[in-house]
Amino acid sequence: MRKRGLSPSPRHHALIAGVTGVVGNALARHLAGRDDWTVAGCARRVPSDAISYPVIAMDLMNARDCREKIRALSAVTHLLYCARAPHGFEAKEPIDANLAMLRNLIDALESIAPNLAHVHIVQGSKVYGSDLGPYKTPAKETDPRVVDYNWYYAQEDLLADRSRGKAWTWSASRPHGVSDRGACVARSIAAIVGTYAAIAKELGQPLDFPGSAAGYEAIYQCVDAELLAHAIAWITTQPQCAAQAFNVTNGDFVRWKNLWPEFAAYFDLPLGSVKPTRLAEAMADKGPLWDRVVRKHALLPLGLADAATWAYGDFNFSRGYDVMSCTLRLRQAGFGECFDSTTMFLEQMAVLRRSRRIP
Repeated sequence: MRKRGLSPSPRHHALIAGVTGVVGNALARHLAGRDDWTVAGCARRVPSDAISYPVIAMDLMNARDCREKIRALSAVTHLLYCARAPHGFEAKEPIDANLAMLRNLIDALESIAPNLAHVHIVQGSKVYGSDLGPYKTPAKETDPRVVDYNWYYAQEDLLADRSRGKAWTWSASRPHGVSDRGACVARSIAAIVGTYAAIAKELGQPLDFPGSAAGYEAIYQCVDAELLAHAIAWITTQPQCAAQAFNVTNGDFVRWKNLWPEFAAYFDLPLGSVKPTRLAEAMADKGPLWDRVVRKHALLPLGLADAATWAYGDFNFSRGYDVMSCTLRLRQAGFGECFDSTTMFLEQMAVLRRSRRIP
């Protein structure tokens, strides 16, 4: 019988790989605030900001480094894998490197964590070929794999094979368009639009849509990073979710043509027109202008490259076909959280303003 006034011991011990990324950071923030989890993270570099959980600097490509750095984590019950090998947006994501990173970490954990119960990987809608051109929508987890083998398939096959006959199980989440309200997250649509709007205002220009005309009209989906974190925590602790992948989105669908007037109004800018632009190129010489915006509005002293990942904006705005995932499997399993995407973007932009990230 537990003594009055004492908190119960946490039931789950998470190791979050890639904890400094958008998904890993949101997941760590969520779990660190719960009484039923303890959290540790690993990443290439330890963040300089004050955090409430330990982070280990670890090179997942180095099997020996994994074994040596992980020795103190024998209590881990859940590996929540959010890491990925470095890659450019124009390059195909490497299969061998991503597979080796996950394998090295599982090898190390299995040797020291006798209570390992679950391994979760974060995938994405590229598993359906969403990056290759128009594809079957809404995409379902039961859809056949595309011909172009990718690192998502390789990691999922590894987990299915390694977990066979073991005490631990696996699962996967498949989000799309992850957006976070963190003050220093550059790979976020809210941060990209907010920074782009600030530059447009400084130049006295309207808020043009920089993607393609077809992309302006197409259906799109996204997910709030915090909602995704809630879903991952839930999926990994539900027996009925073992050995399955789940699409995770806000639950609605949007079109940029409906969102752009909302964004223009929020930033008090005239709504412009569709002007296809490669942001990564158009913003290459805007560093001095952004520095002027930062000084004028007393913003956080971030350079333009750290304020927004323009190639990520190009990737999302230029796609001229529908991006849609069905989330019925997740709903039918029992997870019911959802979020209005327009509200999400506006709330995230408000957070960026309060944190002096954008004017």
